[in-house]
Amino acid sequence: MSNITIKDVAALAGVSVKTVSRVLNKEANVRDVMIERVNKAVKELNFTPNPMARGLRGHKTFIISLLYSNPNPGYIVELQKGAMQQGSIDGYNLQIFPCDHTADDLYETVITFLKNSPQDGIILTHPICDNKAIIKYLEDNQIPFARISPLYSDHNSPYVGSDDEKAAFEMTQYLISLGHTKIGFIKGHPDFAATQKRFDGYKRALTTNAIGFDEELIKQGLFTFESGEACARQLLTQDNKPTAIFASNDYMAAGVLKVAKQHNINVPSELTITGYDDAPVSKQLWPPITTIKQPIYQLGMAAVEKLVHIIKKKSYKDIDSIYDCELIIRDSSSPCIL
Repeated sequence: MSNITIKDVAALAGVSVKTVSRVLNKEANVRDVMIERVNKAVKELNFTPNPMARGLRGHKTFIISLLYSNPNPGYIVELQKGAMQQGSIDGYNLQIFPCDHTADDLYETVITFLKNSPQDGIILTHPICDNKAIIKYLEDNQIPFARISPLYSDHNSPYVGSDDEKAAFEMTQYLISLGHTKIGFIKGHPDFAATQKRFDGYKRALTTNAIGFDEELIKQGLFTFESGEACARQLLTQDNKPTAIFASNDYMAAGVLKVAKQHNINVPSELTITGYDDAPVSKQLWPPITTIKQPIYQLGMAAVEKLVHIIKKKSYKDIDSIYDCELIIRDSSSPCIL
């Protein structure tokens, strides 16, 4: 059948057009029997709502924007997939806006985008989600927003994240259980909340096991392959060499693996290498990299779910949703033989 309208759905379901609209928009306080009748009619008629028409009627765009500044393509792609999936469930489309959080005109760039690109709500990823000027603009203009992995949790807006400190603690504990005590650590970009949390987890594990903190084993990376490579050259050419290197993401770990091979250092018998994120690169190299799997897809879904609740002025259970990570053991790690 063609040219099926909302009126046809209402007629077949035996309800009003307004009831059909409320069901399609997943509004609150609609009886289950009505929802069932409308959904049955929608299925029988193979009816697809027109988002533009819905938007005009309800002064909504049914568009959610995802703002990000992140050097890790694997993370962003997985986040987008989760956000798109939940958006599809809730009847919203996703538009993405990449930007550079280090740019001097970041605020102006974001505000121009918000003014020129209609949307019903915004998802802010780290580190943009900690930008106080942008958050103030959203609040002042009553634009609904949710945050992903903020450094500061003292704001009353909803946010989602993974327990980076706990995961890094568990990874370091694992390395210590293999007999490693000289564990190099490559930090991520200093502007990202995850960087400090993962470093805190690493340090907590050392303290728990009465292992002294050695500043020489700590290098500053940027969450990029190139920065991991540069840090590895420092760690593997200094006198105080580590027997294991824990990089704060998989791209930096891949850089460490490259340098180890260039120096004819066998991985893992002479050097254990671990990463973080379970990015595709961690499985594509040899040996595959021991890592931490973040629930990135779930973070994208959860952020959209919370945002839609705000847009529809519905309550949600918790202001925050923090997810555990999973240790993935692969062939780049082994017991210390020194």
